[in-house]
Amino acid sequence: MSESERRIIEIPEISRVEGHSAVTIDIEDGVVTNVKLDVFEGTRFFEQIVVGHKYDELPHITSRVCAICSTGHVLAAIFAVERLFGFEPDRKEMMLRELMHLGMIIESHATHVCALALPDFLKTPDLMDFASEHKTEFLIWTNMRNLGAKVQTLLGGRPFHPVNLHVGGVSKIPAADDLQTLKQDLLSSKQQSLDLAEKVLSFEPPVKRLTVPTFLCLTPSNDEYGYFGNTVKSSEGWEKSIEEYKEYLQEEVVSYSHAKRSTLNGKPLMVGSMARLSLFGSRLKGEAKNIYDGSPLARGDSNTIWNNAAQAIEIVQAIERAIRLIDEIVSHGEEKKSPVKVASGKATGAVECPRGTLYHHYELDDRGKILRADMITPSAQNTARIELDIKEVVSQSKSFDEQMTAHLETLVRAYDPCNTCATHMVSVKNKSRNGG
Repeated sequence: MSESERRIIEIPEISRVEGHSAVTIDIEDGVVTNVKLDVFEGTRFFEQIVVGHKYDELPHITSRVCAICSTGHVLAAIFAVERLFGFEPDRKEMMLRELMHLGMIIESHATHVCALALPDFLKTPDLMDFASEHKTEFLIWTNMRNLGAKVQTLLGGRPFHPVNLHVGGVSKIPAADDLQTLKQDLLSSKQQSLDLAEKVLSFEPPVKRLTVPTFLCLTPSNDEYGYFGNTVKSSEGWEKSIEEYKEYLQEEVVSYSHAKRSTLNGKPLMVGSMARLSLFGSRLKGEAKNIYDGSPLARGDSNTIWNNAAQAIEIVQAIERAIRLIDEIVSHGEEKKSPVKVASGKATGAVECPRGTLYHHYELDDRGKILRADMITPSAQNTARIELDIKEVVSQSKSFDEQMTAHLETLVRAYDPCNTCATHMVSVKNKSRNGG
């Protein structure tokens, strides 16, 4: 870039992401001075909406935060309340919840990888061309999307906004025959998931990364590669309880976006599939492990674009894990349910959603009514890292043209941002009476 150049570069809307966002890049004297990721979704007030409602209403309200990852929001809320009440769900309940969660992972990841990310690498301008010119990949998407929906429908009562998950258990345990039918669907889809992962790994990232991100994710509560846990692990080497989330995550309001922005002790962080594989990829099994071990991710390549491949690997893992879970669920006998005992207090629940760690924190009174709520979403945690990625890519470029704009959109899309979930704020402009 010219040393005397002063520019403001704008990408008015990032396409093929969930919700609406834009990017503004300030360049002065050839140096990128500022990058802003503006999420301009409509205002949403779920943290206030739940106040005054009873604990057993939380799953039905929080599922509406997002249709794509509604299962994650429901489970995070349930885990928080059960933690507060000191309630321990039995083994079968937890397996059913995990299977439901894996359905969400399959459906969400497949939609992002196939319909939102792949068109960048296959050079198709829109989904219509993608569907007509790349029928194999389009078919994988529709099959995987339907597979994830089948899992969630069987376990949750419908493909999104589940009605079968509650504090203390599930309303209905699926019949063994229905679970076996689902297992056959999973088995028949496994090869497609392998083909998709190999396809995504065949594309080289169009941009480079200069700095290695700080990764953060939940430590799985068992020895499996998983999405539930009560402690968080950092690539910096520390591990803390999710109850301490406010000590390591700093969430702040920014003037240019409707979404809050989170940092890790003041520094950008990255959550999601790459973080999970970086910290717990050694726990993978079967074909998922084989693909991961042969990938740039296992060699420590932290280019954000590989998050697409990380999600594809997690689809394979989710299918393989779901097959094993069904066998365990069918063979597991019934357990005597413990009663839920309402208590006052505060507690945090967390799950690994498709895009990263989701936190739900609640304070309840002695009647089980919500007094306060706090939700920190994965996309809000990734915002600062996205801005740094853009700054690094533009800083090392000699020019800014249409190709660079396309590459930056590919970069942002790789994070699979869910802007609807991230939106928690309305921007407020305040002018003093003297016009200052």
